[in-house]
Amino acid sequence: MIDFVQVGKKIQEERLRRGLSQDALSEDLCVTRQALSRWENGLSAPSIDTLITLSRIFGITFEEILCLDESPDLDPDNSFAGHDRDFIVQGIIEGRIRTDIEDVFYQFSPSERMRVLIAIKEGRMNYPVSEDLMAVLSPGERKFMNGGMYHVQRREQRPV
Repeated sequence: MIDFVQVGKKIQEERLRRGLSQDALSEDLCVTRQALSRWENGLSAPSIDTLITLSRIFGITFEEILCLDESPDLDPDNSFAGHDRDFIVQGIIEGRIRTDIEDVFYQFSPSERMRVLIAIKEGRMNYPVSEDLMAVLSPGERKFMNGGMYHVQRREQRPV
């Protein structure tokens, strides 16, 4: 999965590093300035052909433009700041992004919360159903999680 917000930041950063305006770069790419602006804001993504052209213009690899080798730095107060929400949620579910769910769960939308809980319940996510996790769930979410046979584990105390 690709973090389109980070890709947009990379495109903007590389454009500015080369002293190009949005108008100049969009002309080189044969796209509108508005399309380029949407990419830079993470609202859409360029086509593969355009990514290849960007790679040539910027003199960097396709992987660098797509930020494929970068792991996201999460702000504990806002896990989604500067990132595509779906990228973060899916990364947590897949285990690519490590975090204590109960510490950030309040930041998730109701549908994102259910995606995580379904992944835990279906065993696609290796995360213990602890007292700490159950404490941050809504009554409906606790009922959903208690619908299965889950042993609630006590969480080990972390050193301070």
